[in-house]
Amino acid sequence: MNEEQYAEVKAALASNDTEHGSFRRRLNEHDEAIKELQQTQIQLANLTNAVNNLATGIGEIKTAVQGVDKRVADLEHEPADKWKKASWKVIELLLAAAVGFFISYLSKGA
Repeated sequence: MNEEQYAEVKAALASNDTEHGSFRRRLNEHDEAIKELQQTQIQLANLTNAVNNLATGIGEIKTAVQGVDKRVADLEHEPADKWKKASWKVIELLLAAAVGFFISYLSKGA
Protein backbone atom coordinates (compact mmCIF):
# COMPACT_ATOMS: atom_id res chain seq x y z
CA MET A 1 0.00 0.00 0.00
CA ASN A 2 1.45 3.27 -0.97
CA GLU A 3 1.34 6.57 0.84
CA GLU A 4 -1.54 7.93 -1.25
CA GLN A 5 -3.75 4.89 -0.68
CA TYR A 6 -2.91 5.01 3.01
CA ALA A 7 -3.98 8.68 3.16
CA GLU A 8 -7.25 7.87 1.37
CA VAL A 9 -8.05 5.02 3.77
CA LYS A 10 -7.13 7.21 6.73
CA ALA A 11 -9.42 10.01 5.45
CA ALA A 12 -12.23 7.50 4.84
CA LEU A 13 -11.83 6.15 8.40
CA ALA A 14 -11.88 9.64 9.85
CA SER A 15 -15.02 10.40 7.86
CA ASN A 16 -16.61 7.16 9.08
CA ASP A 17 -15.64 7.97 12.68
CA THR A 18 -17.26 11.40 12.37
CA GLU A 19 -20.38 9.89 10.82
CA HIS A 20 -20.55 7.16 13.47
CA GLY A 21 -20.11 9.78 16.19
CA SER A 22 -23.08 11.63 14.75
CA PHE A 23 -25.08 8.39 14.73
CA ARG A 24 -24.12 7.70 18.36
CA ARG A 25 -25.15 11.23 19.39
CA ARG A 26 -28.53 10.87 17.66
CA LEU A 27 -29.05 7.41 19.17
CA ASN A 28 -28.31 8.84 22.62
CA GLU A 29 -30.80 11.66 21.98
CA HIS A 30 -33.41 9.09 20.93
CA ASP A 31 -32.69 7.03 24.03
CA GLU A 32 -33.27 10.11 26.21
CA ALA A 33 -36.50 10.89 24.34
CA ILE A 34 -37.69 7.29 24.84
CA LYS A 35 -36.91 7.50 28.59
CA GLU A 36 -38.91 10.74 28.82
CA LEU A 37 -41.82 9.13 26.97
CA GLN A 38 -41.71 6.14 29.30
CA GLN A 39 -41.78 8.44 32.32
CA THR A 40 -44.72 10.32 30.81
CA GLN A 41 -46.53 7.04 30.20
CA ILE A 42 -45.97 5.98 33.82
CA GLN A 43 -47.25 9.36 35.03
CA LEU A 44 -50.35 9.02 32.82
CA ALA A 45 -51.00 5.53 34.20
CA ASN A 46 -50.68 6.87 37.76
CA LEU A 47 -52.99 9.75 36.92
CA THR A 48 -55.53 7.36 35.42
CA ASN A 49 -55.43 5.26 38.59
CA ALA A 50 -55.89 8.37 40.72
CA VAL A 51 -58.90 9.46 38.65
CA ASN A 52 -60.42 5.99 38.95
CA ASN A 53 -59.90 6.08 42.73
CA LEU A 54 -61.52 9.51 42.89
CA ALA A 55 -64.49 8.27 40.88
CA THR A 56 -64.91 5.33 43.24
CA GLY A 57 -64.66 7.65 46.25
CA ILE A 58 -67.21 10.04 44.78
CA GLY A 59 -69.58 7.12 44.18
CA GLU A 60 -69.23 6.08 47.82
CA ILE A 61 -69.78 9.65 48.98
CA LYS A 62 -72.90 9.89 46.79
CA THR A 63 -74.29 6.73 48.37
CA ALA A 64 -73.54 8.04 51.86
CA VAL A 65 -75.16 11.41 51.11
CA GLN A 66 -78.28 9.69 49.80
CA GLY A 67 -78.51 7.76 53.07
CA VAL A 68 -78.09 10.97 55.06
CA ASP A 69 -80.74 12.68 52.91
CA LYS A 70 -83.22 9.91 53.73
CA ARG A 71 -82.47 10.10 57.45
CA VAL A 72 -82.81 13.91 57.43
CA ALA A 73 -86.12 13.64 55.57
CA ASP A 74 -87.35 11.15 58.18
CA LEU A 75 -86.29 13.48 60.99
CA GLU A 76 -87.99 16.44 59.32
CA HIS A 77 -91.25 14.49 58.96
CA GLU A 78 -91.19 13.21 62.54
CA PRO A 79 -92.51 16.44 64.17
CA ALA A 80 -95.26 16.63 61.53
CA ASP A 81 -96.26 13.04 62.27
CA LYS A 82 -96.35 13.79 66.01
CA TRP A 83 -98.49 16.87 65.37
CA LYS A 84 -100.92 14.84 63.25
CA LYS A 85 -101.20 12.19 65.96
CA ALA A 86 -101.75 14.80 68.65
CA SER A 87 -104.37 16.58 66.51
CA TRP A 88 -106.27 13.35 65.93
CA LYS A 89 -106.11 12.55 69.64
CA VAL A 90 -107.64 15.97 70.45
CA ILE A 91 -110.35 15.42 67.83
CA GLU A 92 -111.06 11.94 69.24
CA LEU A 93 -111.34 13.38 72.76
CA LEU A 94 -113.66 16.18 71.59
CA LEU A 95 -115.84 13.67 69.75
CA ALA A 96 -115.87 11.38 72.79
CA ALA A 97 -116.83 14.34 75.02
CA ALA A 98 -119.56 15.39 72.58
CA VAL A 99 -120.94 11.85 72.39
CA GLY A 100 -120.76 11.54 76.20
CA PHE A 101 -122.51 14.90 76.63
CA PHE A 102 -125.16 13.90 74.10
CA ILE A 103 -125.73 10.56 75.82
CA SER A 104 -125.93 12.22 79.24
CA TYR A 105 -128.38 14.79 77.83
CA LEU A 106 -130.55 12.03 76.40
CA SER A 107 -130.41 10.03 79.63
CA LYS A 108 -131.41 13.06 81.77
CA GLY A 109 -134.19 14.02 79.45
CA ALA A 110 -135.72 10.59 79.33
